[in-house]
Amino acid sequence: MKKPATAVSHDHYAVWSGLASRDPDAEVGVLGIPFDGAAQHRRGAAQAPAELRALTLQLAPSAEEGAPLRVRVRDYGDVPSDLSWPRDLALVEERAAEVLNHPFSLFLGGDHSVTIPLMRAFDRIVDGPFGVLHFDAHFDLWDNYDGDPWSHACSERRALELDGLDARHMVFVGVRCFCPEDRESMEAYPGSTYFTARQCYRRGIEAIASDTVALLRDVPAVYVTLDIDGLDPGFAPGTGTPEGGGPSTRDLLELMRVAMRELPVRAMDVVEISPPLDHSGATSLAALKVIYEVWGVLQDKL
Repeated sequence: MKKPATAVSHDHYAVWSGLASRDPDAEVGVLGIPFDGAAQHRRGAAQAPAELRALTLQLAPSAEEGAPLRVRVRDYGDVPSDLSWPRDLALVEERAAEVLNHPFSLFLGGDHSVTIPLMRAFDRIVDGPFGVLHFDAHFDLWDNYDGDPWSHACSERRALELDGLDARHMVFVGVRCFCPEDRESMEAYPGSTYFTARQCYRRGIEAIASDTVALLRDVPAVYVTLDIDGLDPGFAPGTGTPEGGGPSTRDLLELMRVAMRELPVRAMDVVEISPPLDHSGATSLAALKVIYEVWGVLQDKL
């Protein structure tokens, strides 16, 4: 029987645009953490790992200016969710430690609480201090949110409790929501630097990227956490806590190109994409554009 004219084929490329590999020495390791039970508002981020992978079936293996991607990507699948997030924390940490043996690791959330066990694993694996580049509309520095220390609003507060992370090596980019609880954490852990969305707009993303590099260039490893709500909702509407006035996808691409080229970025997570709220797929596709550009810069460094 002939397919309807509107049917879309999903067999043009294999997953990750044909870059998937079983080689344990692959340049990139990928792990999905389909958990959104720590989000306090609109959920749906648990569906993001599957949606992102499905979209790669239709994406060319290329960076945006035409360079063919040649990195090998070993996808470890998803961490199965438990009914208890505290129990899940240990499992995610163990699985992430395995993936972090690759030169570069990509973690697909999930809400921003998944960054807590991911950074714990990073702290274990990295030899020495490390830095964090946090792209987000929010600081996520609450000690607890509605009594929950594992909330997606607490990810960076939990990170600052790790042995390998000094507040001076934490840089926030794109923030535009200030809560008293975040300020309390900044007072408890002084030294972090933040660049607001307005600073990104007025000074230009190149200047912000340059300042970020200067702040993080002396650490042996950098972890990047990309909350998709760091983008303006016009570019990334499919997220649970959108904040107007943010940077564009273009800005994020330029920031990540500089960070990948100039800093020892070892791992990156992408969180808070909610496919049920992303009716056009624009949010997921923006994230994949950034991921593929990151890989394009990575392969030139390896």
